[in-house]
Amino acid sequence: MGTFIGHAVPGSFFFLFAVWWTIKQSYRIIMATPNVNRRNEDILPRGKWAKKIGCYGRRTAEFWEGIVIIAMWIIGILIELPPTEPLSFPYRKWEMFDPVDPNHPFVWGNKWQHITMYSFFGIWGTSLVLANTHLPGLRDYQHFIGALAYFVEGLLFYFHVHGRTMLDITIHYLLVITIALNTVVKTAEQWKGDSPLLPFLTAGFTMVQGTWFWQAAFMLYPPAGATWDEDDHANVMFATMAYCWHIAAALFIMSGTYGIVSLYLRWKGTYSIRYNKVDNDIEDESAIALVDQTDDQL
Repeated sequence: MGTFIGHAVPGSFFFLFAVWWTIKQSYRIIMATPNVNRRNEDILPRGKWAKKIGCYGRRTAEFWEGIVIIAMWIIGILIELPPTEPLSFPYRKWEMFDPVDPNHPFVWGNKWQHITMYSFFGIWGTSLVLANTHLPGLRDYQHFIGALAYFVEGLLFYFHVHGRTMLDITIHYLLVITIALNTVVKTAEQWKGDSPLLPFLTAGFTMVQGTWFWQAAFMLYPPAGATWDEDDHANVMFATMAYCWHIAAALFIMSGTYGIVSLYLRWKGTYSIRYNKVDNDIEDESAIALVDQTDDQL
């Protein structure tokens, strides 16, 4: 991950997942509103292939989420595999300890930490696939497994910056804060899975995490132009301010996504606002009774 691409790839995955989760949760909240006429309860796919694997509606979406997470796991590992010889890809040898040194010290520490992080997300993706196909009992533990993946990610990043520059440490610690919040929210979903707020918080923190990976890529590994002075306190101050901008940007993107989903569902005729007709006779009788009651009190 110690390259521009190494930060941009996971950042893109986290951002796209956050947008998808925002769309999915926006749809569920809109369709759960009590004063709407629902013409189509489920816009998620129900094809023949989905029936063959036993996925319907929401389960189909979670199945494909698991597939994409597994793909992220594989791509991440391919990026991080430590090369033992130049131009050896894809024939890279997995070496955790130096075979040449008699003491056999641990080598490629950063890369192996990244591989461990991707692997826990791969476990989460695999559990999503199994829970929505052949092991439905795993559905009760999906949020916990997701929280575990975020926890491992945050733990590894926290102990990832020993001997780094001031700017590098600040960027990673801001990322750790985001991951810690994501872990707390995802854990809360294990017991309050029906809460409409918690999935939005998960999507929001994941979006900030994704965009912050991109920010780290441009600040620590700029593809072009001048490099940042990583020991300048002014750059550290800018990084913390930029992090706040990322939070504001996530709020703006999620609000816009909710609005677009609402407009799209109205345009498709999936739902419409239901207005109740007021009976004028009942309204007049209520008004007369209220006047009489006021007169009696006077």
